[in-house]
Amino acid sequence: MEFRQLEVFAAVAECRSFSEAAASLYLTQSTASSHIRNLEKELKTELVVRSNRYLTLTDDGKRFLPYVQRILKMRDAALMELKKSAETVLKIGASTIPSGYLLPPLITGFRKIHPDVYFSIRQGDSGEILELVQDGSVDLGFVGAPSSFSGVSSIPFCEDTLVLATPATDHYLELQKKGAGLKELLKEPLILRERRSGTQKAADQFLSALQISRKSLNVAAEVNDLESIRHLLTEGAGVTICSSFAVEDLMQSGQVILYSLPSEIHRSFYIARQKGRTLPAKLEALVRYVLKESGKKTNADGDA
Repeated sequence: MEFRQLEVFAAVAECRSFSEAAASLYLTQSTASSHIRNLEKELKTELVVRSNRYLTLTDDGKRFLPYVQRILKMRDAALMELKKSAETVLKIGASTIPSGYLLPPLITGFRKIHPDVYFSIRQGDSGEILELVQDGSVDLGFVGAPSSFSGVSSIPFCEDTLVLATPATDHYLELQKKGAGLKELLKEPLILRERRSGTQKAADQFLSALQISRKSLNVAAEVNDLESIRHLLTEGAGVTICSSFAVEDLMQSGQVILYSLPSEIHRSFYIARQKGRTLPAKLEALVRYVLKESGKKTNADGDA
């Protein structure tokens, strides 16, 4: 029994025509008929009822068809798995901003140079990704906070600016018109990121510099999903301190109002990797590519 015979049988069952089945497989009608005859001879049973109008399956053919379909699906899945294993699999983790805004163009550009690579990407907050790097679950992490683990190094590759974002509703437009300051705006309902988020850690540092405690804030929600925060923001649920990357499109479309933070509050995004570990050549190439594209010149095996 050959795969080609099974392919022809499945096509005949679907098309109910030798000529159409043969055409779909780029065979001649006589070749397709020969495959079915040989299959029936091997199985010692008739699978197809021939007629002048259209073909039907015999009872044995109907019972046989689901098994043929499963065999062909398993064959295709096995070939796909082998294709993947033949490629270089790069296991990386990324926090919210890198995964949504920074990595897509970098991955696209890298694969143009290295089309044989296959990315396996895990997403989480910065703390989760750093833990995955530490225990080896991912080879590299792209995060919004430096590593606190002694065995994980942090290489800065991109800078970000935090902003205070408010909805562009009548209420907030009126506050903008009155020249409301940051301390006044922070009395509004506030939407926070989860505590292990790199964005939230940077926001907490900013609030601390203003001597504003978390207890004094009017917290409307603490959310671990950036898209949910964006929706809450545009629906007028409150204000948030966030990455400029995350709300630039909303500002351009007039859905939010952005306020710069004092002293141009900046933070960096980092490539996290295990210290002392030699990575496969394609992963080292990825680190160099990201640093080159982001304009950072640093030692790719350690902290900047």
